[in-house]
Amino acid sequence: MYISEPMNQLLKSYDVDLVHKAETVSTNTDARILAAEGLSRPLLVVADRQTGGRGRTGRAFHSPAGGLYMTLALPCGLPLAETFGVTSSAAVCTARAVESVCGAVPGIKWVNDLYLNGRKLCGILVESVNDYRKMTSETLLIGIGVNLTEAPAITDSSVQAVSLAEAGYTCPRDALCAAAVRELLTLRDRKYDFSAYIGEYTRRSVVLGRQITFTRNGVTRTGTAVSVSETGALLVACEDETVVLDSGEIHLRIQ
Repeated sequence: MYISEPMNQLLKSYDVDLVHKAETVSTNTDARILAAEGLSRPLLVVADRQTGGRGRTGRAFHSPAGGLYMTLALPCGLPLAETFGVTSSAAVCTARAVESVCGAVPGIKWVNDLYLNGRKLCGILVESVNDYRKMTSETLLIGIGVNLTEAPAITDSSVQAVSLAEAGYTCPRDALCAAAVRELLTLRDRKYDFSAYIGEYTRRSVVLGRQITFTRNGVTRTGTAVSVSETGALLVACEDETVVLDSGEIHLRIQ
């Protein structure tokens, strides 16, 4: 990935370290290893392609050359109870970055996937390096993968992928990476407060008002997604009760 002078200047202005790899297994894994050595300031890891990219629940995230694959590691120190909305906030940040660079308007499928034209455009994986003695997140690892030129086949899901190029948009990796870093650092400066993002998260949702299926405690149920809580949980109206989903996967027909 070519790092332009404007990108370098942006990173310098925000005091962000950069690690670039032509190929790696996973930028989140790289960032975790580097964070274990101790971070005094944000660290950005970018790669031209990943050979073992992963998403939530251990799913493979196919990462061919031509996409944006990045992880921003942020020194945190936030109580674990206050980090639950970070994933949802990061989805808004990434959607904003895409829209600002190329004009595409992604929607968000709970919790954190970005969709365009009914297909998956981007995956986000937020991980945390925790200190369980203090019950704090010492470092947040915010991994983002965006299909820019190629829509990879998704073999472990019925969902189809889309790339920005296939949808008719030109989106330079360098510019998108810079925009995503800027948005995520703003999230940090706002103390990872999801309340500053919940309104836009709701507006971009491709789930709310739709019938979904989900599995909880081994039981698959159907309901209507009605709202998102202040922590990013999804409230689902089932036949006999309202269920609060704070983890797991949901399924719906986007188109």
